[in-house]
Amino acid sequence: MYSIAKNVRLVIALLKKHDINQLVLSPGGTNAAFVRGVQDDPFFKCFSVVDERSALYFAIGIYLSTGKPVAVCCTSAQATRNYIPGLTEAYYKHVPILGITFSKHPQYTYQEYMQAPDQTSLPKDAVRATYSLPYVSDEHDRMLCERLINEAILNLTHTVPAPVQLNVPMLDTELTRDSSDPLPEVKVIRRYQKKEISDIVLDNRRILVVVGENRGMDDSALEEFASRTNTAIYVNHLSNMQNDYTVNGNLLLTCLTQKEFDETFCPDILISIGGQTGDYPFYHKLAETGREYEHWRISETGDIADTYDHLTKVFECSPADFFSSFTLKGTENEYIGVWKEAVCKYVSVDDLPLSAAFVAQQMCELIPENSYVNFSILNSLRTWNLFKFRNRVKCFCNVGAFGIDGCMSTFLGQSVMVDDLCFMFVGDLSFFYDMNSLGIRYIGNNVRIVLVNNNGGIEFKLGGSPERFGYIDRYIAAAGHFKGAEGWAVTNGFEYHCVKTADEFRNIKGRLVEKSDAPILVEVITSDVNESDAYCAIKNANSTPLSVVQKIAGRVKRGISSIKK
Repeated sequence: MYSIAKNVRLVIALLKKHDINQLVLSPGGTNAAFVRGVQDDPFFKCFSVVDERSALYFAIGIYLSTGKPVAVCCTSAQATRNYIPGLTEAYYKHVPILGITFSKHPQYTYQEYMQAPDQTSLPKDAVRATYSLPYVSDEHDRMLCERLINEAILNLTHTVPAPVQLNVPMLDTELTRDSSDPLPEVKVIRRYQKKEISDIVLDNRRILVVVGENRGMDDSALEEFASRTNTAIYVNHLSNMQNDYTVNGNLLLTCLTQKEFDETFCPDILISIGGQTGDYPFYHKLAETGREYEHWRISETGDIADTYDHLTKVFECSPADFFSSFTLKGTENEYIGVWKEAVCKYVSVDDLPLSAAFVAQQMCELIPENSYVNFSILNSLRTWNLFKFRNRVKCFCNVGAFGIDGCMSTFLGQSVMVDDLCFMFVGDLSFFYDMNSLGIRYIGNNVRIVLVNNNGGIEFKLGGSPERFGYIDRYIAAAGHFKGAEGWAVTNGFEYHCVKTADEFRNIKGRLVEKSDAPILVEVITSDVNESDAYCAIKNANSTPLSVVQKIAGRVKRGISSIKK
């Protein structure tokens, strides 16, 4: 019998999966639901120590004899405080003790409720980290709870052993209620070092590597790995990577239905390297798929980032070390071919209205080799990921925290350190938020800013009904604030051009790649209706019926069979 409390059941299940079976239990009411679950489970060896101060030191002694992590458990009120002396000893002695503390539901903290002090205020040299679980009321809470428990347990022995706190909130109504239902199936996350990689067998599985934001990396080991496994390497402009196995699939995923993705493109293993992708279509397809797959993360710091809710392995090494550690004999699946064939089916839309998409379409083949290109967040990045550059360029965007502020300042800071042309494509809200940056005195003549002034935040309107745009404009999209950038741009020494038609942009675009005696700013005045129409035109032209996607997969498979014959 285990408690009906879902967070308690998850804790017990993951203790078993991570092979932590030595438990030192102190009596109490708030932790009774946990204690009832473990005391008769033959997997656990339980010890009862009344005084929490002694319990912690007792646990240290168990570790010194066994060398394995130990868990301790106490109730609410002052019980957690009584752990502090022993936790401090464990911290400086490098002893991996999981302090499972229990508290009342967060609703009662600091509300003069009985036995409800803040349980998560331990000193910084008592525990390496504190993880406080949510009260599980829906599937999102469950996934967060599962990830936090995994992370807390992994942190016990990461790099140098140390104690960790895991706090579990409880409702009074759950303290005495148990269920005969078995423990839930749980996802286990494990860390691996470089020396352990060679023991992993890939078994001809469909592998998709996603490359997030980075300044550029040596991809020779990854390319060799991909050549032997038919791996597809998913990139967008922020990946700054291009080889025979990369696929820029943003437009494809924008247009595919979830069913089409699941049946043809979903991998068996997703391997992530680099930082954030800023790629919403990719995220949604992987996070919302109905297919089972594993997410393997490569991180030199070993941090746990379960972006797509499928994380199972974290490899604490560099990408080069990871991809060069496998002994590979080749594979027969056609996975890379399916992706390549599909992205080659892109349809160009020739009559786009004046918009951010029109600007990207006109400029993507014009920007010179080795230029630097920055995008402001969301609409600019989303739009440009629908197009391919003719030349190799270096692309960047503030997707770390993904906020509206600072994109111009980041771009200008980059531009002063290079002589190559530097382009910024930005919407009106982001531009005017950071407009003071135009006054920075170091700005060089290599700067090119294209400001698409489309009357507010376009992402709230894309694909929506124009009849509702006025309602959205009032506060959500914040339309009507900024009338133009000419005065401020000219004041700060920029060569300024205002564009109001598609032909005017066609006439001025060449100026953006010419040498100049001043930085250049082109302001494109357009409408939210044009923006929405352009985006929808691209999406509609490239939406692929499932039957066509399946035919692509069939052609690729037949082609590989013919080559073998």
